[in-house]
Amino acid sequence: MARVLFTSARQDGFVLPLLQLVRAMAARGDEVWFLCGEAHRERIEEAGATFLRLPYDAEVPPGRVPRRRGRRRRSHEVPDLLWTLFLGTVEADFHAVMALHHRIGFDLLIAEPTFVGATAVGLLPRYERPAVLTLGILPLPFSSPDVAPFGAGRVPLEGPLNPLRNALLQVAANATRTGALRQAFGETIERLTGHRPTGQLFDLGLTADVWAQASVPQFEYPRRSTPDRVRYVGPLPAPAGFPLPDWWYHRDGRRIVHVTQGTYANQDPTELIVPTIAALADEDVLVVATTGGPDPASVERALGGALPANARVERFLPYDHLLPAAHVMVTNGGFGAVHHALRHGLPLVVAGTTEDRLEVNARVRWTGVGVDLQQQRADPARVRTAVRQVLDERARFRRAASRLASAIAATDAVASVLDIADELTSAPAGRPARR
Repeated sequence: MARVLFTSARQDGFVLPLLQLVRAMAARGDEVWFLCGEAHRERIEEAGATFLRLPYDAEVPPGRVPRRRGRRRRSHEVPDLLWTLFLGTVEADFHAVMALHHRIGFDLLIAEPTFVGATAVGLLPRYERPAVLTLGILPLPFSSPDVAPFGAGRVPLEGPLNPLRNALLQVAANATRTGALRQAFGETIERLTGHRPTGQLFDLGLTADVWAQASVPQFEYPRRSTPDRVRYVGPLPAPAGFPLPDWWYHRDGRRIVHVTQGTYANQDPTELIVPTIAALADEDVLVVATTGGPDPASVERALGGALPANARVERFLPYDHLLPAAHVMVTNGGFGAVHHALRHGLPLVVAGTTEDRLEVNARVRWTGVGVDLQQQRADPARVRTAVRQVLDERARFRRAASRLASAIAATDAVASVLDIADELTSAPAGRPARR
C-alpha cells in the first residue's frame, strides 16, 4: 500500500483524467490525497481521495484561457497561456507539495503537466522527495531535432531539411516570448531547488522519474530517440456514469455529427458549437452537442433563438453509446476528446489554435484521421464543407482512424500507470534520481 499525492491545475480538463487513477488506486487500498481547488472537493472525495486545498485557492480564481483580440500570432498562444495561468503559482505549488510531503511522507507524487510545481519537486535529490510520475495528457512536448518546437503546430517535413527547419524555429522561439518564459522558469526553479533545469522550455517535464504518455506512438511524430523515462500507456477511457436523455431512444436513422468543445476553455460556445449547429441546420444529419459542463441553454442564447430541429445539446453524454453511433466528431482539438474519438475509429473535423490544441490538431492532420480547419473561431461554411468531405470520403478517413483505434485497443492506461506506480514506490528512496 502506497501513500500517493495527486496534484492538478483546477480546470476540469486537468482534474477529470486524474480521477480515474484516483479511483483505481483507492480501490486497491492505496492511501490517496489530492491537492486541488475547492470546486473539485466533492468529486475528489467521491473518487476515494482525501481532499487538500491549494493555499491560494480562495484568493486566486482558476485562470481563464487568455484570448487575443483581432489577428492572432500562433507563436504567442502557448507562452501566453503559461505566463497567465501557471508561472505565478509555481513557487506556491512547490512549497505546498513539499510541506505536505514533510508532514505526511508520500511515496509518490502524480501530476499532470501544467502543475509545474511537480517539475520543481523532481529536481530535488530522490531522498528528499517522493517519486514523481507525470501523466502526459497533451502531445509529447519535448525538444528533438526531428520535431518543431512545441507550440509551433508544424508537422515534420519529408527529407533532410526537417532538422534544419526545426532548429531555425527553435532559435526563433528562444529569441521571443518563449525564451523569456524559459528564462523565468529556470530562475524560479533554481531558486526553489538549487538546480537549474536544462534543455528547452518544455523539457522541464523530464524532471519527473517517469512521464506516462496517455497516447500511442502512432499519434506522435517519429523521433530518432525518445527519453527513456517517457512511456506510452495509451489514452484513459472516457469518464462513465452519464445518463442517456430520453430523446436518444427516439432518434431517427440520420447520421450523427457530434460536436464538443471539451471540458477546458469551453465557456464560449460561439467558437465551435454554435458555428457547427448553424452550419448543419439544413443538412440531413443529427447534430449532437455536449457543452462539457456549461448550461446547454447558453448555446440557445448564443444562437439567438431556438435550436434547429436536427440539433440536441447536453452537458455530457456517455461516450460508450454516443461515439460508436456517430459518423464524425467536430472538436476544438482537446487531447482527451480526440483520443476518445480515435478509440472508436471515428473521423474528425478539428478547429482550434490555442493551448495544446494547435499541436493536437496538427497531428490529426498528419495522421490523416480528419480535417483541420486551422481556425480558433470556426467559420460555418468551412465547417459544413469539412463535415461533408469527411462524410463523403468516410472510408478513407475511417481507415486512418481505425489504425489508431487498433493501437489504442492494445493498451490499458490505468493498469499501465498502476504498474509504473508500483515500480516507482518499490525503488529505494536513497537511490539518486535519474538525470
